[in-house]
Amino acid sequence: MTARGDRAGIGRRSFLKGGAAALAGVSLWPRSLFGANEKIGVAFIGAGGKGSSAVKGLAGNPAVNIVAFADVDEKRAGATYSGCPGVPTFVDFRKMMDKLGKGIDAVVVSTPDHTHHYCGKWCMRMGKHVYIEKPLAHNIAQCRDLIDAEKKYRVVCQMGNQGHSGMGIPILDAWAKAGVFGEIQELRAWCKANWSFEDKERPAAEPVPAGFDWNMWLGPAQEVSHSTKYYPSRWRGWFDFGNGALGDWACHNMDAPWTVFDLGYPSRVQVESTGPLPLSFPKSARLTYTFPAKPGRKEMVLKWCQGPEFPPERPAELEPDRQMGSEGGGCMIVGSKATAMMPSHAGTPRIIPEAKSKEMAPALPRVTEKRGGHFDNWVKAIRGEEKARSHFAYAGLLTEVMHLGNIALHLNCDLRLDPVRKEILGNAEAKKLTSWPPSRKGWEI
Repeated sequence: MTARGDRAGIGRRSFLKGGAAALAGVSLWPRSLFGANEKIGVAFIGAGGKGSSAVKGLAGNPAVNIVAFADVDEKRAGATYSGCPGVPTFVDFRKMMDKLGKGIDAVVVSTPDHTHHYCGKWCMRMGKHVYIEKPLAHNIAQCRDLIDAEKKYRVVCQMGNQGHSGMGIPILDAWAKAGVFGEIQELRAWCKANWSFEDKERPAAEPVPAGFDWNMWLGPAQEVSHSTKYYPSRWRGWFDFGNGALGDWACHNMDAPWTVFDLGYPSRVQVESTGPLPLSFPKSARLTYTFPAKPGRKEMVLKWCQGPEFPPERPAELEPDRQMGSEGGGCMIVGSKATAMMPSHAGTPRIIPEAKSKEMAPALPRVTEKRGGHFDNWVKAIRGEEKARSHFAYAGLLTEVMHLGNIALHLNCDLRLDPVRKEILGNAEAKKLTSWPPSRKGWEI
């Protein structure tokens, strides 16, 4: 596919290129750099599926000008293209960046996990601000490389765990600081998805449909024959391309307890599951993360549950007819004085049972902070009006904790870790998986 034609008003963007004075996501651009009518030129790598949601999320922002799209699947991206007539479209995002780079200030990456690192770093090297959907990258080494790139290129970065810009985390934080929970006994997070395929062999080769670029879809992944069993969303369940249920949901549903209680890096990851699969993820699992004590708090345990065989423990005080979390799962803070439950995406916490929630309501801290959405926060951070909340220094570590769980699931074994040096102890095979899989020849970055 070739470009459809340039959009008017792309011009000047030099004020947004690299060269900020401090760490991306933490630094603030001086407001004086912006004229009254200046807009941020945003391009999208991935325009169908999740990418279309990103386009809708930014289309109404008065500070944004949508300047280009790149997608390997012309059919799936078709609705987005039709809704934005006149915006140039490409198959290869690199050609988009080469041709229109001067008019592109920021890029949203909504692609399968295995291409996050490649696309994101390519754009960061060009001095573009980036928003990458969760999980940040396909393995631990890639997460760390993106953290380093954020520092090196000094651009504003954000990972797409949208709930991090909601009000659930500030409310939970205020409750925790006020001692509402007493002594924390356990943290729990879960999802209902499993993204498990029991295929013992790879799918048979299928003809590549018209308007679909299989080579670009594979990107840095090792060469395999084209099959529709890998997409549009099934890639989440294959080791080669996705990170299973944990990769799909942990950056949403672990986020609030991990952030509020400053869990950091674990010292142990213990695994129970329905068993490893050769090419995919266990149908169900429970992971127990142990986080070492820090000044002001004791050792803490967070249990992650996924799939039907390992549901999260249901508190006795929760009303029998009340849903655990929401359809996407959720998290729970179990304390000696009170227990709170949150829906997925770090939604608004509520004390359980409802009778106790009403009883405690008058004494609960009030949070008056006002927040816009996650995209709004990223745009304002680029403009120097806020700090990016899920910058890569933060998001990369959260994603790395998630990856440790998947390594334990792949090998069906517990992990011991050095939380200071952030490394796996005594398991060479597990260490190898921190940088697995290697990039396909010609796709190194």
